[in-house]
Amino acid sequence: MKPFGRSPNSTGGGPASAPEYAISPRLRILTALALIPVALYTVACLAFNAPDSPVKSRVQGLTNRAMQPYFWQDWQLFGPTPGSNNDLIYMTVRMKSAGSNKIVETTPVEIEDAIDRTPRKFPLNPTKLPGLPLAFDAAANRYAGAVTNFKKLPEADRKSAQDLLDKQYAPEFKELQRFLSSQAESMYPDAQVMSVRATFKVKAMTPFSARYANPKPKESAKAILETSWMNYVPGVAG
Repeated sequence: MKPFGRSPNSTGGGPASAPEYAISPRLRILTALALIPVALYTVACLAFNAPDSPVKSRVQGLTNRAMQPYFWQDWQLFGPTPGSNNDLIYMTVRMKSAGSNKIVETTPVEIEDAIDRTPRKFPLNPTKLPGLPLAFDAAANRYAGAVTNFKKLPEADRKSAQDLLDKQYAPEFKELQRFLSSQAESMYPDAQVMSVRATFKVKAMTPFSARYANPKPKESAKAILETSWMNYVPGVAG
């Protein structure tokens, strides 16, 4: 049996030495060149985060120019995509005012924006309420898109397709009915709410580059879906 650690060609009794691999000058030069951008970026980061001083003021312009391509690339790859549209939910209520038996219909009131702002009032314990309108917006967009596609079907098949779609989205509209009932009761506490209806709209957002233009760009809202009247569900206001 061969001794452990001996080379097959070894004649002595000592352990075999590890082979040596020489690093070529070309590899050393390429490694040094590859580390130059890393070193420059490290120096630029140190200068950028250094305390304010006359020296920092002199090199700040050069530092910003050196770091801008890296920051711009990171922003393009990992930065948030700016929104282009605002989803809006308008609620209309049929109700009897206090002391009256006459049913009146309110003007549509936009309710989603106020709900979106509620977490800002309680930053230490934000509410999950803004997630509800987002879910309703997504369902309304899908429903409206499916209804639009029905125009491509033969006229004889449209009614059955509509019935199937209404059955599929019945749980979403039931939750919407409860949500609107809660909002209506909170908004009109002294009235007797009879029924509610939602109108989903989308409004294009003015880009930052045009927000200070003169004349100011118009932001028109486009309706995508209007529900039928839904009976008020009592006892759901929280």
